[in-house]
Amino acid sequence: MSMSARLEADEARGHPLAFLRRTADVLVIALFFLLLLVAPLPMGANRDWAWAPMTVVVAVLAIAAAMGLGSRRGMSVAAGEGRSLTVLVACFALMVGIALLQMSSFAPPTPSASFYARAARILGHVHAPVPSLAVDASRDVLLRCLACGLIFALARAFCVNERRARLLLMVLMASAFLVLVYGFLELANHSCFVGDYLKKQGDYVAEFDRCVMSGTFVNSNSFGCFLGMAAIAAIALIFKARRDGRRMRREPEDDDHSLDSLTGKRLALLALAVLFAGGLLFSGSRAAFAATAAGVALLGVVLLRGRLRSRRHLGLLLAGISIAGGLIVILAGSVLLQKVSNASPSGTVDRALIWRTTLDAIDKSPWLGWGLGSFPDIYAVFQPPQIPLANDKAHSTPLETMLELGVPGGMVAMAVVLLPWGAALRSAWCRRRRRYLPAAAFAVSAVPILHSTVDFSLQMPAIAFYTSALLGMGWAQAFATENHSDSLRGARDKLYSSAM
Repeated sequence: MSMSARLEADEARGHPLAFLRRTADVLVIALFFLLLLVAPLPMGANRDWAWAPMTVVVAVLAIAAAMGLGSRRGMSVAAGEGRSLTVLVACFALMVGIALLQMSSFAPPTPSASFYARAARILGHVHAPVPSLAVDASRDVLLRCLACGLIFALARAFCVNERRARLLLMVLMASAFLVLVYGFLELANHSCFVGDYLKKQGDYVAEFDRCVMSGTFVNSNSFGCFLGMAAIAAIALIFKARRDGRRMRREPEDDDHSLDSLTGKRLALLALAVLFAGGLLFSGSRAAFAATAAGVALLGVVLLRGRLRSRRHLGLLLAGISIAGGLIVILAGSVLLQKVSNASPSGTVDRALIWRTTLDAIDKSPWLGWGLGSFPDIYAVFQPPQIPLANDKAHSTPLETMLELGVPGGMVAMAVVLLPWGAALRSAWCRRRRRYLPAAAFAVSAVPILHSTVDFSLQMPAIAFYTSALLGMGWAQAFATENHSDSLRGARDKLYSSAM
């Protein structure tokens, strides 16, 4: 008999171990959600002193989950999940293997060898040449990638349960609310600081300088992306069905509630969505706004498929969207419009030059890349004279990943993200029950995924942690919950029919 089966038998008999098991489950799950809740608060976890302890906590939680704590199913594989999970794990293992090879002297010679030879002539001694230009930075990035993989596995185990999956969305909104409150306090004081970190480049005059709202993040674009994620999570929860016994007996084939009623909870969620969207506009991030708009559109396409039963419903929905959008633009749209009107051609050219420079660096070492975390070092070599300032990001996570891991490794790394993202979309598109959960996982994750094509929000540890958790939740809902809860629903329907 397995450990979980023995514990279930003990619980049925009222054994004291069952109480300890339930307590341990609650503690493990609470610590997991608490970690996600506070992750954005210490500067988006974008400092070693913030993300490093978090990775240790994640590792401890993963060990506990592997022992079956937090979820009765633990890390077991659901029916129909095995082949897809094997492909996903293989891609992740291959990505990690490529990163380890880049730090190893067993790797074949790459263009980085010339830099090691030059360093040896200057310093007199140097370790054996490896593909990575910055081995210490490669270790740091690899640790964060491993932490994201473990968070995905934890969410996959914990969020099989519908309530926990819904709780993940609520924790995201609570975290975004705390970040937004700090942003409003920061804006009220005209502060360009996050803690003691000065966000503004160049001279700073406290009496006159004003910085764009960024909350606890070190840049406004990531702040806007995070609030966009929270806004879509709030909208997705509006589509949660109201459950009652009569409705489940009357409509057992589809438990998605229609949109013709406005409850107090739905009104509160709508207000939160408007609040988060207003904060997004205060950030002035054009890319975050576009990514959020795309996420809302994707969510609407998936969730409204087959649910608008009349023109009246469509008219009410469009009217609601128009009113909410008008309020958002009136309250905070001036910041975004001002940033758009002040966008100079030089700024666009600068980003285009960075992308072109990144492509040039990729072309020089396309197979094994320059090493995880080595972008700042290789950019300094290829830096165009038109951009005198130092730069540590490619402003495009896919391009930066291919530069660091090589083109094959970059494609594998992107597959690690796109496979669970596609699984969530497929589940949301095909299923009828609790469609809002995989749809939320897909649409909320779409914001950082799309935004990172022209920026680096996915490289912020807090956003990466939430994206990993959402993809894990979407994966769990796609492969495990539907079959498991369908059997439970069938048994419950039989119970109702026998009672009648």
